Amino acid sequence: MTDTINLNRMQFYGYHGALPEEQRMGQRFEVDLTLACNLYQAGTTDRLDQTVNYAEVYAQVKEIVEGRPYALIETVAEKIAEVILLGFSKVESCRVKVIKPNPPIAGHYDSVSVEVERFRTTAYLGLGSNMGDRAGFLKHALEALQAEQKINVVRCSSIYETDPYGPVEQPDFLNMIVQIETLLPSIILLHRLQKIEADLDRMREVHWGPRTIDLDLLVFDQMITYSEELSLPHPEIARRAFVLKPLAEIAPHLVVPGINRSVMEMWQNLNEGEGVRLWKKNNGEGKFGLFEN
Repeated sequence: MTDTINLNRMQFYGYHGALPEEQRMGQRFEVDLTLACNLYQAGTTDRLDQTVNYAEVYAQVKEIVEGRPYALIETVAEKIAEVILLGFSKVESCRVKVIKPNPPIAGHYDSVSVEVERFRTTAYLGLGSNMGDRAGFLKHALEALQAEQKINVVRCSSIYETDPYGPVEQPDFLNMIVQIETLLPSIILLHRLQKIEADLDRMREVHWGPRTIDLDLLVFDQMITYSEELSLPHPEIARRAFVLKPLAEIAPHLVVPGINRSVMEMWQNLNEGEGVRLWKKNNGEGKFGLFEN
């Protein structure tokens, strides 16, 4: 059962609305906030640093609602969820309800409101490169991920040198797995990964062909989805040694949704693991110092 902190009917005066008079004259807004977090340590130690400071949360919400005007209360709700999840690490998810008691529309009603819920999500990414400075491309991709405000790189596997996958003759790959924590929805995360690939000169001219960088979204929490643009978990995850070996290094007991088998079990049952070798350079371990476990 998840513990929650609730801030109810916070009242502010703001200037949000699609009509010019709303942004000129302003109006009253109310906000309900539900924060999911583990409060056991706070309850047993009676220490403020083990919980979320309600006064600081209130101040953050006040700054948004009474700050710059937005046309939509949907945007106000999104901004509140974002600042809470970015600013308070103990908050696992955030439900925000923004209420406009007196919107300028005809009819009889009590109020108009928008409610959103946003989460911290753990995801696993596969990184690969077999063109040019392979290790350099991996490092640049990691730095680009870490530079994203709504992505936090949590753990990285070692780097493995692997035989190329598919029918195209090409150089060996360097591969690794990264565990991230993100506030982005899965499809938006995919688009950010594609943007990083494009910035690092990834070309999609040959299917399973060589590439400067490859960023695959493998697992996104417990999500199972199948579409032309995105399938989760990655449909090839159970058959790819270059994915399972580094993934087993950092998340051996992860049970992949839909497959319902642990990463270690899938790796041990795979008969094609000989093409994955720990990569070393200059007699050092195949890791980047900034991102070591």
